[in-house]
Amino acid sequence: MTAPPSGFRSVDGDSGDAQEPHAASADHAGERTAARNRTAQRVLDLLTAEARDGDTLRWDKATPYLLRHAAEHAADAGSLPALLDDLEFLVHGDPRGILATADGTEHRTSLIIYRTSLPRHITASASERRHILAVDAVRHQQPDLSHQLYEPAGEDAVPWRCVWSTAANISPALRASLSGHRRPVHHLTVGTVDDEPVAATAGPDESVRLFHAARGTLLHAWGGHTGGVTALAFHNRREHVDVITADTVGRLRRGDTHTGRLRAVIDAHHGPVTGLQVLSHGDHLCALSTGQDGTVRWTDFDQHHTRCLFTSPLGALPGLLAVSGHPEPSVGLVAIGRHPAEPGYAVAIDLPDGHVRYQLPFTTNLTALDCIDTAGPPTAVATAADGTGRIWDVTNGEVFHDLNRNGRRGDLEILHLMAVDRPSGPHPLAVTGGSDGSIRIWDLDTARQLHRMDGHHAGILALSTVHDPYLEHRDADPEVGENILDQNDLRLLTRAAADHRGFQRRNALAGLVVLSASADETIRSWHALDGKEIRTYTGHTGPVRRVAAFEPAADPDRLWAVSCSDDATGRVWDLGDRTGHITGAVHPGRIDTLATATLHSQTLTVTTCRDHRLRVLNTRTGSLLSARITGDSPVQAVTLGATRQGPVCATASPDKGLVVRLVETGAVLWQRETGVPVVALRAGGSMRQPVLLTLDDNGRTRMWELATGRLRTGPLGRREGVTSIATGRIRDTPVAVTGHPTGEILLWNLSSGTLRRTLCPVSSSAPGVQAVSFAAGPSGPRVASQHTRFNHHSIRITDADTGRVCSIVHLDVDDYQASTANVFGLGSVQETAVVAVGGPGNAVHLWDADTGDNHTALWLPDTVHELAFDGNLLTVAYGRELAVFAPAAVCDGIGEEDATGSTEKQNRLPTRRSPSKSLLQMTLLTLLLEWEGQNVTSLAALLCRHIPTRAVRAAVRTLIRDGMILPTSQDALGYALEPKGRALARPARPPKTVTGNMPPLKLRGWHGRPCSLCAHRKVR
Repeated sequence: MTAPPSGFRSVDGDSGDAQEPHAASADHAGERTAARNRTAQRVLDLLTAEARDGDTLRWDKATPYLLRHAAEHAADAGSLPALLDDLEFLVHGDPRGILATADGTEHRTSLIIYRTSLPRHITASASERRHILAVDAVRHQQPDLSHQLYEPAGEDAVPWRCVWSTAANISPALRASLSGHRRPVHHLTVGTVDDEPVAATAGPDESVRLFHAARGTLLHAWGGHTGGVTALAFHNRREHVDVITADTVGRLRRGDTHTGRLRAVIDAHHGPVTGLQVLSHGDHLCALSTGQDGTVRWTDFDQHHTRCLFTSPLGALPGLLAVSGHPEPSVGLVAIGRHPAEPGYAVAIDLPDGHVRYQLPFTTNLTALDCIDTAGPPTAVATAADGTGRIWDVTNGEVFHDLNRNGRRGDLEILHLMAVDRPSGPHPLAVTGGSDGSIRIWDLDTARQLHRMDGHHAGILALSTVHDPYLEHRDADPEVGENILDQNDLRLLTRAAADHRGFQRRNALAGLVVLSASADETIRSWHALDGKEIRTYTGHTGPVRRVAAFEPAADPDRLWAVSCSDDATGRVWDLGDRTGHITGAVHPGRIDTLATATLHSQTLTVTTCRDHRLRVLNTRTGSLLSARITGDSPVQAVTLGATRQGPVCATASPDKGLVVRLVETGAVLWQRETGVPVVALRAGGSMRQPVLLTLDDNGRTRMWELATGRLRTGPLGRREGVTSIATGRIRDTPVAVTGHPTGEILLWNLSSGTLRRTLCPVSSSAPGVQAVSFAAGPSGPRVASQHTRFNHHSIRITDADTGRVCSIVHLDVDDYQASTANVFGLGSVQETAVVAVGGPGNAVHLWDADTGDNHTALWLPDTVHELAFDGNLLTVAYGRELAVFAPAAVCDGIGEEDATGSTEKQNRLPTRRSPSKSLLQMTLLTLLLEWEGQNVTSLAALLCRHIPTRAVRAAVRTLIRDGMILPTSQDALGYALEPKGRALARPARPPKTVTGNMPPLKLRGWHGRPCSLCAHRKVR
C-alpha cells in the first residue's frame, strides 16, 4: 500500500478532523501574513514611540523619516486605513509617501478630502495644509473633521475658522492628482506599460513626467529640453513602449518608459516643432513632424536620421498633422496656412518618399485636421476658421461632403474622429467643439449633424470618446430605459424604428461617451445616443487642455479619465462614480466682484462671475437666495445699499452702465449710461438720503441718489485724480474716503459732498494709494489705506477722527507681488479693528489694525481674488468658491443659532403678503413638487404649447417674491420649493396601474389637469 503524500491525511472511516490540502496551505499562508503584520506593527510602534505623548501621537514631533515612510510601514502592518483616518498625520505627513501607498483606499472620507487640493499639499507647510484641509472638509460637508483640524491635540487652536464654503469646484469622482510641473501642462497622452495604465504629461517647463495613471505616482521624469515641450506621443512596438517628445528648439527625443533612459536626441527642425505624429515604418520607429521653419520632416529614430519631405511656401506651419496607414504607402496630411482670414489648404504626402499627391484648397485657414481608416477608402476631415468643414478621400482628394455649410466663425475649432460598430462594419463619426462651448456629433457618411450639446461656459479645448458598457446595457434594457426616456427620446426612437439606417445608427451610439475639456475649467461627459450630459467633473483651477480615458488595471470593467490643465496639474477621474455632487451656490467661473452688508436685518452677500449672473446669498448660512442675469458683459463693480423700498444692489458693466435693482425681486429701480466705464461703487448715506458713490476709469468720482438715480452736486461729485473710494459712518454722520496716486487721503461728508479732513497730505516721498477701506469700531472710526510702489507694499491705519496714524504694516513682497493687485479689507471684529490682506496667492493675512500685532494667516485651496468684512464675518472669494470665516467664539455662536432655527428667517428675502395664487402658479408648484430643479424652459415644456413662456417666467418671478420657491443652481439655474410652497403644492399624478407601472401623463394646461386641446404626452 502506498503511503499518502506529505501534507495529506487518510479519510478512511468516520474521521471528523480530515483536512483538505488547500485548506492547510491557506491556514499556513494566513499565519505567515499575520506574523508579518505583527512584526511590521512592532516596527511601527518603535518608530512612533518617541512622538507619543501619553495616548496621543504627536505627529508634529515625529522624525522626518517617520513622516516620509509611516504610510509604508502601516501598509505592511495592515493598519493603513486607521493611519489615514488620523487627520494629524495627513497634516504633517509627506504627501508623496501617502500617495504611494494609498491605492485601494480611495473611498475613505479623509482621503477624499485630502485629494481635493493635493497639488497644494505637496508644496505646503504643515500649518498651511491644516487650513486647506479644514476648508476642504467644510466643502465636503464634514464639519466635525474641520473642527478636529482647527483644534489639534497638544497645539494651539486656530483663531479664525471657516464657517461655510461653496463646493462648486470639487468632484467626488476625483481619484488622484498628477503634480510636479512648475508651469501649465499643455500635453497629455495615455498608454499601457506592463499591463498598467500610464500617463505622460508635458508643458513649457522643459520637463516630461510619466505617472501611473490610476494611482498618480511618478514613475519617471525626463528633463533637458531646451525651451518648453511642444508635442508628446506614445508608441508601442513589440515589448518596448517609448515616449516621443518635441521642443521649441526643434529637437525630437525618445525616452524608454521601462527604464526612464533617454534613448535618442535628434535635431529635426530649425526652431519650434509645431506638430508630431509617430508611426512604424517596417521595423523602424519613425516620426512625421512640422515646424515653424515651414518644413515637414521624416525622422527615423533607429537610423538616427532625418530629412525634409516638403517646404511650405507660406512659412511657418500650424502643426495640424494626420497620418493614414491604408493603403500602402502611408499618406501624411499637412495643413498649410498662416492667418485665419487668408486661404489655406491641405497637402497629401506619400510617406516616406515625400511625393505630393494633391493639394486641397480651403477659403480660410484650417483649425483642425484628422483622418480615419474605414472599411472603404480612408476618410479625412478638416475644419476651417469660417466654421465649415470638408470630408474627402485620403487617397485621391475626392470631396465627399461639405460639413456645416452655414456655419459661423468659431463653430468648428476642435475635431475628434472615431468609428462605431455596425452590422455592416465600422462606421465613422466626428465630434467637433466650438469656441462658444458647443459640441456637435456628425455622421461622416451623410455629413448630418446628429446632436448638439451645450453646457460649457467657454470654448472647447479637447475632445475624446470612450465606450461605456454600462450605458449600452442601460440603453438596451427597456425596463431601465423607461425611466430615462423623455418626450424627445421617444419621438426620435419612434422615427428611427421606421428608418432602418437611423435605427442602426442609434444602436451604434449606445454606450458611446464623449468627453470634453473646456476653458471654463471643467470636464464634462455626454451620452452620444441622446446628446445629454452625464456628469460634470470639477477640480481644475485653470483651462483644461487635454482629456483621455483609460481602464484601470485593478478593475478593467471600470472606466477612468485623466486630464491636464493650466493649473500645472493633471487629475484622474472615475467615470463610473455616481455619487451626487454637493449642492449649493455654483459659480461657473472665477468670482470677479464681491460685496457684503447687513441690510434690514439681513446679512447679504452678492457676487458676479463670467456667466453675467448676479447671485445673492445669505452670509451666515451660505444659502442661495437668487441668481439673475445682469447683461451681456462682465460686471466691473458691485455694492449693496439700503433704501426705503428695501435692500438694493448696484452694478456697473460696460453694456448696461449703472443699474440699481431691488434685491428682493430683481426689479430695476434705475439705469444710467456713464460713458466712461465705472470701476468702483460704494453705497452710503442714511435711509432717508441714500447715496451711491462711483469712480470711473479716468479717476473721476460722481454722487448719485441711490433711490432715484439723480446726480448730486458738491466737490466730491466731480473730484478727479482718484484711485480708490470707501464709505462709512462716523457716529451718525455718513462719510466717504478717497485715495489719490500722490499718497493723499481725504475724508468727505457724504451727504453734502464737502471736504471734512485731510487724513494724509500730499508728499513726494509717500507711495501712491491703491485702495482704501473704512470701518467703525469700539475704538473709533478707522481708515485703512493700501500703498504700493516699486519694492514697497504697506497698509496704513489712520484714526478718521483725529488723522493720527495708528499703525503701519509692511508686507514682505518682491517686485512682482508689489505690483499685483492684492485685495484687502478693514472690519470691526469682537470689539477690535482687524485688517485683512489677500492674494496674489492663496493666503489671507490678518492683523490688529490699531497695533499691527497679532498676525494670523488663513490658507485656502485656491487663489484669493476678493474679500470683505461684515460685522464679525470675513467673506473670501477664492477661485470659483466663496467662504466665510469668523473667530472661534463667533463660529460657535453661529452654529448654536442655526441649530435653534433663529436664523431660519434669514434664508429667504423679506417678502410682501401675496394674494391667492393663480391657476398657473399652482400648476408650477405642483410640477416642481414632482420635477424639482427645473428651470423656466423645462417647466414651459411640461405645460401645453398654448401657454406662452413669458407667462411662465412672470409666474416664477411672483412665486420667488412670495417665498414659494427658491432659485438653486448646480450646472444650470433651476428652482426648488420652499416649505411654504411645498405646503400649497398638491401631487397631481394619477395612481399606479395594477402592474405597478406609472401610466403616461398628459401635459397640463392652465388648470393643472390634462389639456384636451393637445395630444402631447410625457413619459416619467
